[in-house]
Amino acid sequence: MNVKVHTPKSLASGSGMATMKQFLMSMVATTISIVLTFGTASWVEAHSKGGFA
Repeated sequence: MNVKVHTPKSLASGSGMATMKQFLMSMVATTISIVLTFGTASWVEAHSKGGFA
């Protein structure tokens, strides 16, 4: 099976800033997803007990 992977031009050039930008974007996205996951779980648990956290 032949799979073609699209590489953005900013990453294809090998620029250090592009790599740093990708890393920071990944960190921000991961942080947001963790906050949403645990925040939602906490809210649901508090709501099911009849009170707010």
